Amino acid sequence: MPQGRRAATKAPAPFSEANPSTVVISNDGDILIQIKDPTTCTDHCYRCSRDVLHSASEYFNVLLDPVKFSEGIAIEARLQDLTRQYNDSAAIPASELPKAVVSDVGALPEGCISTGTVVRLFFKILHDPSTSWPVLRAHSVNLIALLSIVADRFACSNTIAEYLIRQGLEITLLKDRKSATTQEIELENRQRLLAGLFFGFPDWVRQCSAALIVEASKRQNSTEDEEREGEDALWWILPGGVEEELACRRDYVLDTLSSIQKHFINLYISKQTQCRLGYSSSPQCDAYQLGEIIRFLCRKGRTLRIESAFDPAPEELEPYNGNLNDIIAKLKECPSYQIDDNHTHCGARTRLMPVLERLRPSFQVGICSGCWKEDKSKESWLENPTGGTWANAGERFHGRGCRAHRDTKAMYTAVKRDWTPVYAL
Repeated sequence: MPQGRRAATKAPAPFSEANPSTVVISNDGDILIQIKDPTTCTDHCYRCSRDVLHSASEYFNVLLDPVKFSEGIAIEARLQDLTRQYNDSAAIPASELPKAVVSDVGALPEGCISTGTVVRLFFKILHDPSTSWPVLRAHSVNLIALLSIVADRFACSNTIAEYLIRQGLEITLLKDRKSATTQEIELENRQRLLAGLFFGFPDWVRQCSAALIVEASKRQNSTEDEEREGEDALWWILPGGVEEELACRRDYVLDTLSSIQKHFINLYISKQTQCRLGYSSSPQCDAYQLGEIIRFLCRKGRTLRIESAFDPAPEELEPYNGNLNDIIAKLKECPSYQIDDNHTHCGARTRLMPVLERLRPSFQVGICSGCWKEDKSKESWLENPTGGTWANAGERFHGRGCRAHRDTKAMYTAVKRDWTPVYAL
């Protein structure tokens, strides 16, 4: 478990409650919602307005239906008796109100924060959209991620999302990133991504999914003690196929970067002369360029390894766990090799740089939440790769998926890629 996962346990202080067994959300509330807090192993009853719950949550609209289900019918009958006995619902003692028991508030991780803290805030927002945000903004990402899980469970994500937008949290929390370690950064990206998926915040989904693809997960660098803590958090195994999609997209980007190296090595291995001068020294120039680019990739770039074809058991490489932008940065350091002063621009750098400028994974590979929600199977690189051969010039090769992203998807998910001829973008 990365060190950042410990940050998930640093929750804001729980709300103060005069009576921990009954939390008054609405003074004139006419129903009690009983929920067990697994953290403290205690039951809390939240005094709420049935009308508010009906209108804000599809879950409660079904649960409390006075016609379809026995629980809703019994609650309706009890409320009618209380209405005849008391003139004002605010005068009804909490002990006499009908009670609806909810056994599940969503997949909240154990030990991260008191369930009562999140649930109380959730009900407060439903009943009073002007409720003040209860914690410092520096602690907000964790609370929002937990709140998104509860909101999704009770089918009222839109209501909570509108509240967060009014509070200005959708914009400010995407910009304010003050985490110090890579593990903490990954934790916050995952929490933002989860909340973005549930609340429909497209920028959160696009930017945070791209960051997780580019930067890779650091979970395998964690210690055993950290691994046990918060391992059930939903953001560590993102739902709806998102976790698998992130891994798939990262593999495709790595394959694309690998194809660039192979392409330029194959150019200088081929019988076609690459030297631009056409001199009798051109074969020597090509041989020189081939040697220099291989040496650069193997030694300085460290993005290429040469093995013997006769090795019966080649060493298996560990998956690359670094930042994908670092690979691009290393490739951009490729020098302009010259065999002599006459052979200018004969090397790979002149043609390599425009190719690398085309690759901007941080902006290209993130998940589009709108397309994902509308038609996941069409948008997914895992379920619906374009395949085929993608060329860097000539007629545009349109891939599969939405119009805004299909060209990028075609480049990254092609079976083969032809990087020549290369023109400056």
